[in-house]
Amino acid sequence: MDKATLLDGLKALVSQEDALAVSREVNELRSQFEDVVLEEDRQFQIKQLEAQEAGETVEERPEDLVRKEFYELVAAFRERRNEQQRVKKESEEANLRRKKSLIERLRGVIDSEENIGAALTAYKEIHEAWKEVGDIPRDKRQDIQSDYSRLLETFFYHIKIYRDLREHDLKRNTQLKQEVIRKIQELQNVSSIK
Repeated sequence: MDKATLLDGLKALVSQEDALAVSREVNELRSQFEDVVLEEDRQFQIKQLEAQEAGETVEERPEDLVRKEFYELVAAFRERRNEQQRVKKESEEANLRRKKSLIERLRGVIDSEENIGAALTAYKEIHEAWKEVGDIPRDKRQDIQSDYSRLLETFFYHIKIYRDLREHDLKRNTQLKQEVIRKIQELQNVSSIK
């Protein structure tokens, strides 16, 4: 490929909105461009050496406008990419803080909420908010997700215990009520209630 073709390819990539998505392609184009430039430089040096050996005057290298424009585009692209990386990193950090606050909120629901309906409502709100939060830093994903999963297991364990206790209470209340009904029925057989 020649330099002009590589420059056109770079212009097409640089014009795209998401610099992070095309960063690899830009680096590949830059590498190819540098290979072409190195070959041109080598050819020019060979011509200079041949001219010196022949006793001719050594010509000055003309300014390469394509090379200059290519490297200016690469520099501008790098600045834009770095800015997008900074914004992405800030966004991921904000999302991390939000997920940590959701974890603390869930922990609070587990520790202090006695009303099962309120606990389930709070869980649903937390879970929906969790799904809406975007990406977090890659090195923190595993830890945050495992903390959240562990808290969910604890939450549902408590819900199961609460339901089992409630079911037991209902059974016990039914037994007590049946006992009261049996005693009332026995009173019908008594001739004098006094």
